[in-house]
Amino acid sequence: MTSGESLASLTIEASGSIMSVPQVCYWVFNYMPQWEAVSKEIASLLDGLGEAVDGSLVSLNTSDRGLRLTGRLKRIPLPQGLPLYPLLRPHAARADINHVFASAGERWLGPLVARYNGVLTIAKGTASLDRVQRNARTLQRYRMIVVQCDRDRDLMRQLGVPDASLRVIRPGIPLAAYREARGPFTVLFASSPLSEGDFLTRGIYLVVRVAARLPDVRFLLVWRRRHIEKLQGLIAEAGAANIEVQDGVIPDMGAVYDRVHATVLPALEHRSFVPAPRSGLESLAHGKPLLVSPCVSIAGSLARAGAGVVFEPTLEGLESAIAELRERYDTLQQHTHGYLRERFSPAVHLDLYRRLYQTIGG
Repeated sequence: MTSGESLASLTIEASGSIMSVPQVCYWVFNYMPQWEAVSKEIASLLDGLGEAVDGSLVSLNTSDRGLRLTGRLKRIPLPQGLPLYPLLRPHAARADINHVFASAGERWLGPLVARYNGVLTIAKGTASLDRVQRNARTLQRYRMIVVQCDRDRDLMRQLGVPDASLRVIRPGIPLAAYREARGPFTVLFASSPLSEGDFLTRGIYLVVRVAARLPDVRFLLVWRRRHIEKLQGLIAEAGAANIEVQDGVIPDMGAVYDRVHATVLPALEHRSFVPAPRSGLESLAHGKPLLVSPCVSIAGSLARAGAGVVFEPTLEGLESAIAELRERYDTLQQHTHGYLRERFSPAVHLDLYRRLYQTIGG
């Protein structure tokens, strides 16, 4: 087989039968599996599907200036790499399946790969529904669209995407042993924004102001280095001495979840967090319940399962939710693993994607 031939023709023999191995090329912006939720999901597919899929990745990076055009993981810096854009089309044409992880409003990669047996996983939020509406024609061209929450599935139906082209596949989150937190009641926030403009919508102001009102509660903010000066200025202005900030890559986030009692997702808008917010799910995996606003996609199912408290994203709303969580903590904590096991199973996640690839790429 020559290098230009599709790997759909590659076969393996399993249990006495011949099975095709589809070549799947993943496309994403800013692949950072060391700390970014969508990247972690892609990494789990690359590692977890094994011989069932021949996977590779193209990452278009706005923060990493390194260029890499060889090997399994390719990286193209933006905007310096824009002259390479015409070369991406033949690369997409050689793959059996092109799988984009992006928002429903993404308009740069979608038109490029949707025509080549394209799959879109809506794994990121969109700044406005107007952007999603303008992208309707591209969305209808995808062979399959994977959603991670009911809201996105309904939006796709409204835009004319047929049910036959829709799948609900949630990311898989492995469970970890529950370790009781020691010391003062501590609430974790681990979803720092990439832009200063997202401080309000992501609830940074809300958390800082509520922390100043609850001096007996500690707040731990895990940060990504960006805009740290702005955060520190807000904390100083509020006089919130009970806020601790850990800035940069955390090599062992498991230890962070073990030392806190709960994690907060204080979204003011639906776009504030990704459809499957990783910090919240990993918190549940460690047996720590959540505080979430109704704008977070998992709010309804979380409340029904009794694995957290849903609150209105106001000062009084969050303050009251923290008090309720402390009062009902033992009961809420006991439901965390059950909720995650039912809805975010790693084995189910891999199996559903394996079936999808075999269906459309075989």
